[in-house]
Amino acid sequence: MTDLGHNPPFFDLVGDMRAMRRLKPDPVPLEQLQRVLEAGVKAPSGMNSQPWSFLAIQDADGKRWFADHYRAGIESRFGRLDVPEGDASPMARQLRALRYQVDHMQEFPLLLLVCGLRDWPFRVPEEERVGLAPPNYGAIYPCVQNILLACRALGLGAALTTMHQVFEEALHERFGIPLEYGVVVTIPIGIPIGCFGPVRRKPAADVTYFGTWGNRDAPR
Repeated sequence: MTDLGHNPPFFDLVGDMRAMRRLKPDPVPLEQLQRVLEAGVKAPSGMNSQPWSFLAIQDADGKRWFADHYRAGIESRFGRLDVPEGDASPMARQLRALRYQVDHMQEFPLLLLVCGLRDWPFRVPEEERVGLAPPNYGAIYPCVQNILLACRALGLGAALTTMHQVFEEALHERFGIPLEYGVVVTIPIGIPIGCFGPVRRKPAADVTYFGTWGNRDAPR
């Protein structure tokens, strides 16, 4: 059972917020989901526009539909994701976790669709704004990160995916999502199988420059 009162220090939290793609089928209590979404809507957005909305898919039919389309989308782009027996490389471990997600998506307790109102970017001139605008990614992704951090703080596993883009038109039709919204990410959420642990990233110093690109000498 996750702990609603658990609140690890921020830098510890972001240091071991791994993508958790193996989840137990145990339901996520409504109180926990509400707390996660309240963290999401605390994110900043331009002009405080708050262009996000959420669709929580928890019923068996809805999850099965999504899982079938997700599997077809993954395999249409990457094949079966079969990994040779005995391959212990980091890429093989990631692919096995992704294969588990593909095979068990319909068993996860909660699939959260984070949607954003469509809004043309400033760089697109008025005369070129034809068809559907993209969702407001600049506002939605801070909301998504808050959701992921809140899940980690509560001990819930989560990992975002954007493979729904392959079948988004059908997704809108199946779940009645208005066209003025785009689906930005899907986040399976549940109690993780396995443990959180430190993430492996390049040090920030290796990808930071000062004044001009390529200059690593910080001002003194």
